[in-house]
Amino acid sequence: MKVAVIGLGTMGSMAVWQLAKRDISVTGFEQFGIGHDRSAVGGESRLFRTAYREGAEYVPLLRSASNLWRDLEKESGNKLLSMTGGLTIGKKNTENVNNVLTCINDFDIDHAQYTVEEARKLFPQHKIEDDDAVILDKESGFLRPELAVVSAVNEAAKLGAEIRRNQKVEAVEDTGEKVIITANSQKYEFDQVIVANGSWVSELLPAYNQVVKPRRIIMSWFIPEDLSKYQVDNFPIFARTTKEYDYFGTPTLDNSMVKIALIGSEEEIDDPDRLEHNVSTSEIKRQSHLVEKYFHDINPDPVRLSVHMDAYTPDEHAIVGKLEDSQNIVVMSGYSGHGFKLAPVMGEIASDLIVHGKTAHYIEHFNPSRFNRK
Repeated sequence: MKVAVIGLGTMGSMAVWQLAKRDISVTGFEQFGIGHDRSAVGGESRLFRTAYREGAEYVPLLRSASNLWRDLEKESGNKLLSMTGGLTIGKKNTENVNNVLTCINDFDIDHAQYTVEEARKLFPQHKIEDDDAVILDKESGFLRPELAVVSAVNEAAKLGAEIRRNQKVEAVEDTGEKVIITANSQKYEFDQVIVANGSWVSELLPAYNQVVKPRRIIMSWFIPEDLSKYQVDNFPIFARTTKEYDYFGTPTLDNSMVKIALIGSEEEIDDPDRLEHNVSTSEIKRQSHLVEKYFHDINPDPVRLSVHMDAYTPDEHAIVGKLEDSQNIVVMSGYSGHGFKLAPVMGEIASDLIVHGKTAHYIEHFNPSRFNRK
């Protein structure tokens, strides 16, 4: 069996690694370099959360992903996942808080729940409000995204995968017996193909043009007045929802700055090749206001800004599976800003679908045809 993986970013890198581990003849196509920051990879860190506010159905996937992250660490020799614990902060009885508590209760996740007074003493960096719920998920931490992608692709290459850098796939045609790929104006023939090119997915699969939309994401970093208060051992990763903002962050990873970034303010992009990297004054002011209002002793001016993008679906769940009209094509896209932590288990799922036509993992909420039913 000959398999192609189109896109070697977040998901494609893990798919090519998993296929190579199963001794499948696999070729990976990447239009840019490996570990590039032009889409969903980049920004130094990604959160890993097990008590998942996006839904309890993710917890088994996250636990499988955690094990696979450790596998990739052992195989590559690189440290990818650091467990710091993860805070959820939000108003009591809101959807995000209730979803996290459901995950904890249904799956016995190691955690702690604090009163406001306790939280203020334990986590003085945050300005906790009187009606906040504060929950620590002890099975959370952060990932190194660029290193993870490069590690997975390098391991795949060691196992025999062919890696084609700087080759943009222009067309995919399923003839029923084979799949013909056109890349850099040359044609290649495969038995099955995984399309994992993120924000560019509708270029190859036009049916998803109105379903998967790329959005622009701004990452921002700030310098605390006292860096000792924002270390990995006393400042867990966090996700917080207030009346004004939805945001997340990590401790300092380089002992100079902390990452604090907004969620939910992303704007749609008409053309992923024309991502606007300039950050406007009004966008910077919003980031600064967030830091001033909800943190103690952090200089409110961002010292580093970077712009990325991710592909979003209307329900903000990914599209993963074989196409109804092309059973030789598997699609992986639309992770809607919260997919990186799941990447290795998604690679395993894609490999399952290629080799067995099914997977033991529950993925019905990712069914590619679900939007056609509405």
